[in-house]
Amino acid sequence: MSENKDMLQSAMDVNEQAMNAAVEGQQKMLEKAGEVGEQIAESAASTYQAIEKGTVSGFEAIEKGVVSGYKAIETGVVSGYKAIENGVVSGFNKMTDKIVGKFLTKEGETVDQAKERMAAEQKAREEKREKKMQEIQERTAIHQPVDKK
Repeated sequence: MSENKDMLQSAMDVNEQAMNAAVEGQQKMLEKAGEVGEQIAESAASTYQAIEKGTVSGFEAIEKGVVSGYKAIETGVVSGYKAIENGVVSGFNKMTDKIVGKFLTKEGETVDQAKERMAAEQKAREEKREKKMQEIQERTAIHQPVDKK
């Protein structure tokens, strides 16, 4: 009963860490959005000034302003997404490490050693299954009637 309670608490802790990472990512996204807004405003102001001075045609100035605005938005969105993604992946890895450490390690084995052992065991099972499938295919191929046409 105590093990279940500890495991539940560990899962809740990892979930809280993942949520904190997601919130942090959203905060970074909002900060970046504010920066993007400022960049767009600056770009619009410089575009307007360029049009007023007549140094750049109106369409070229608008194009430059829009492109720089979109690039700023793209940068903000991508960096925010990466922050959220990194937080979620980190939380998932912590959770799997706790599960492996709690339920799948053998005496004196570290979490990394247990993961390596389980990966090797899985690979051996897959190779054994593949060999068995090949044997079955070879046996059934021998017994198939030959077409005499």
